[in-house]
Amino acid sequence: MSADEKIKTLRTIRGKDLKIRYTQDNLVDGLINQRQFYDQDGQILAPITTKLLERQVIGDNSPIIPRLGGIEPRTVATCFGSAVNVSGESNFIVIVPYAPGDASHNEHLREIFDFVSPSPNLDPPSPLSVNYRGENRI
Repeated sequence: MSADEKIKTLRTIRGKDLKIRYTQDNLVDGLINQRQFYDQDGQILAPITTKLLERQVIGDNSPIIPRLGGIEPRTVATCFGSAVNVSGESNFIVIVPYAPGDASHNEHLREIFDFVSPSPNLDPPSPLSVNYRGENRI
């Protein structure tokens, strides 16, 4: 299904999982899912960054990479005010698939920051909080 096709279900929020190649802190790669959310009309609610899409694994010609296990991945979590939610807030969580030290790690963080920076499309126009969480072995 292409990103332009509408996702038809009975729920208000829909999503699909993107398979992402994630490089652990020990520089071993693994596959992890990043959820992409849509509204009832098929419009993307939380855009996925370009740097994240560069790590997307698509189709049968993709390299064989084992599923990621035993860790909590690096993420950036952003909280926005949202009048449509009962709690009054919405959260946007994105995986940071690049290991610290990789130039793409900081580029990806800048893309996320640009997305969550003050925007006239948000109310309030700035996020309530932004939290970077490093990788955690469990």
